[in-house]
Amino acid sequence: MRGNTRGARELRKSRDGRVAGKKILIVTEGVRTEPFYFDKLAKYLNSRAVRVISVKPVGLGKDPLSVVMEAVARRSRERLTGDPFDATWCVVDVDDHHSLEDACTLARKEGISLAISSPCFEIWLIWHFANHSSWVSSAGAFAILKARHGFSGKAIPEDFPYSNYVDAIIRSSRCEDVTVQHRPPNPHSSVAQLAEELRDSSMRRK
Repeated sequence: MRGNTRGARELRKSRDGRVAGKKILIVTEGVRTEPFYFDKLAKYLNSRAVRVISVKPVGLGKDPLSVVMEAVARRSRERLTGDPFDATWCVVDVDDHHSLEDACTLARKEGISLAISSPCFEIWLIWHFANHSSWVSSAGAFAILKARHGFSGKAIPEDFPYSNYVDAIIRSSRCEDVTVQHRPPNPHSSVAQLAEELRDSSMRRK
């Protein structure tokens, strides 16, 4: 399994202490939308020590367990450099994945945080524009973004309102609570927790 590293900016924390915040690794199952979003959000927040990895689909579909395994491997390699990540996140969808429960188990064992969206990451993007609290399919979420918010395929528009991430956090908090981690209600997204961590690690609080 191969991963793509997003962003060319310096990732090591300043030795003189001028660069505050955490060094964060984000591994996503999506190869386009999620990496692009987090790369842009980190830049908006001025969270410099953020590395975003996208894990390419394996076999017949995307596998959350493979995403967590890749995160474990990337984190281990970075530790060998003497400048380890302070936090590691995996961004996955519910969809019809059969390995999500195993992914949750491994993440807990390894101390890795999961940002799980139901039905898919696109519900988090919708919340940047408006509230959506009713059940929606993955296809329905894509359709909303395309029809109402200028999306084309997996590409995020250049004028996407990253500054509205706070509104997305608020809207996500109105959803039904999660009782079983690998079976969150629809709609739901714990990407809000990752966004908050990026904000808290920012050099420029917004």
